[in-house]
Amino acid sequence: MSQPHSTRRAFVAASGSVATAGILAATSAKAGSPARAALSVSLDQLKSDYDVVVVGSGYGGAVMAARLAAGRSLCVLERGREWSPGTFPSALLTVLAQFRGPINPLGLFDYRAGESLDVLSGSGLGGTSLINANVVIAPDREIFNRWPASIQQDVLQGRMDAWEERVRKVLSTDQVLESDGLRKHAFHRTTTLARSRGGADTSFQPLTLAVNLRRVDQRPNEHGVAQALCTHCGDCVTGCRVGAKNTLDVNYLPMARAAGAQIFSRVEVEWLERLPDSRWRVHVVIRPDGGAAQHRHIIAASVVLAAGALGSTQILLRSRAQGLALSDALGTRFSANGDLLGLGYNTSVQTNVMGFGDGVAPAGERRVGPTITAAASYRNHPTLSQRYLIEEGAIPRALFDALRLGMPPLAGVFPTFPAAQRVARDLLYSRTDGALNHSMVYLGIGHDSAGGKVVLDSNGNARVLWPMIAQEPFVTRMRAEMERHAQTFAGRHVAPPRSGPMFGGALTTVHPLGGCPMADAADRGVVNANGQVFDPRGSSGSVYANLRVVDGSTAPTSIGVNPLLCIAALAERSAERFTS
Repeated sequence: MSQPHSTRRAFVAASGSVATAGILAATSAKAGSPARAALSVSLDQLKSDYDVVVVGSGYGGAVMAARLAAGRSLCVLERGREWSPGTFPSALLTVLAQFRGPINPLGLFDYRAGESLDVLSGSGLGGTSLINANVVIAPDREIFNRWPASIQQDVLQGRMDAWEERVRKVLSTDQVLESDGLRKHAFHRTTTLARSRGGADTSFQPLTLAVNLRRVDQRPNEHGVAQALCTHCGDCVTGCRVGAKNTLDVNYLPMARAAGAQIFSRVEVEWLERLPDSRWRVHVVIRPDGGAAQHRHIIAASVVLAAGALGSTQILLRSRAQGLALSDALGTRFSANGDLLGLGYNTSVQTNVMGFGDGVAPAGERRVGPTITAAASYRNHPTLSQRYLIEEGAIPRALFDALRLGMPPLAGVFPTFPAAQRVARDLLYSRTDGALNHSMVYLGIGHDSAGGKVVLDSNGNARVLWPMIAQEPFVTRMRAEMERHAQTFAGRHVAPPRSGPMFGGALTTVHPLGGCPMADAADRGVVNANGQVFDPRGSSGSVYANLRVVDGSTAPTSIGVNPLLCIAALAERSAERFTS
């Protein structure tokens, strides 16, 4: 399909500042990342009891720790290791070596493959913030119509707006500008405008990011943590090796430590035991550096589970197996947040999606940008379930060579000589003028039925059952629109290999939600609006007052956008309501 002359002209105009911006980036970027002091303390400082134990250091746990630490003995337990910027993996083999599993329980990437749905999350101090794409965006307020009544009231009265703004301030959010001259940003804007002219109800939306784009340069930020400026390398999702991402280890977690929290990495919580005096025995496995794993327990007056949709659900499922009374809703309402990956392959214009990490930018590219910078928004539809985003993305350096060689057989033969020539360039050598660097990564985010169920496998680990997820309406809807975006510049939409029958036919989510859904009563949910866990032995609203879940697992529905802002804002809300 050939693109109209006006569309090509629009792209050229939008990309007018690319060359200048690229030269500026090449001359101003500094090598290396600033040194940082460790946040986690030695494992021999772990005490036998605490007022509050926070399990997990993602958005829920980091916020709760920061807000609750003052005046309490509080510890944060993170199952993964603490990372410094220069230690993140940068090549394919080192990325593969950081997949978490029984042999490598400290791996950065927790990838759980399922029969119909794979789940990716981060494991390390800072949780998934270490490997996410940094997007800070508020959900449509209609999603809360199916949430507990008190949260609906907070939304109507504007309190949710205030908590979201508090999070944005701590995360020091910013936006990519047109003057930054990112070709992939301009490409997505152009194809979105073309879709709008073609009759689609869509608009281009620059996204707010938790990235240090221009705030501090090789010096401490507001929380005393040294950061470098973003080098626009495109490698956000394998860990920022220059230290420019505003991950939780540069804001909320330093706030927690400054308030008196003890932060421990390499400590994984296995299950919880209720004691006769209503305190909790937290059963953990400790993995000291270079030593054998050790099983211990800690006594806590209060526990905050913030280990994520699979992590918190897994801990409670194991605890129920050990006798803890919990709601029958445990493990239900699991959502993939309407996530759908796609690729607009081998378009007729260079998009600069080829990440280069902390290395030298390849000739002809110079800057990629953060992994995600903008979205085509389809959020004006009157029906909430039919609203969605299609965000543009970049390919981290570690994966580029594997994809440039693997995509041609998946995409098939291209009939035109220029397109075939770009494919040939990729097969011969990694070049910026090849087919993959003329492509666009798409991440669709929308609404699903939250019809997944989390269960324990034979080893006691959480896995997701959702046989019919590929037949949900969001899949067909977003794939069709991704295809139309790709065709704007004569590209071809290619679905991820994992979603094809040959590779198992599974979708992938990077935004897992649910498993411990919140509700107003125990017969419909696992926790109440404050995150307190229901005790089903009492009345419908009875809770374990000193056991809370505060993370994405409590979402009873899909959120429809990147969920970090919603999760963190709800944690701010829960912290305000913490009473023991």
